[in-house]
Amino acid sequence: MPHISHEELNKRIAEAAKLVTIGAIYKHYKYLERNYLVEKICIQEANEKVCIVYKDVAASNPVSFVRDLDSWLETVEWQGKIVPRFTLVA
Repeated sequence: MPHISHEELNKRIAEAAKLVTIGAIYKHYKYLERNYLVEKICIQEANEKVCIVYKDVAASNPVSFVRDLDSWLETVEWQGKIVPRFTLVA
């Protein structure tokens, strides 16, 4: 697969930043007691997908996680309802 230009990758990150707020707190549908801080938006080098880097802010030694943007934004079925995977809190 040919590599995408840096200009195009930056454009994808800018578009993602309109959908996910860096520095904001989100809730995950399974763990409503936890708050997740979006640290940055990045590109996964192996497949050039836009990804969200985030961490649990309450953890004493928080590990950063990476989830691709499509998965971050999708809705899921949970307890008989269709809900967003992540919801903006603040």
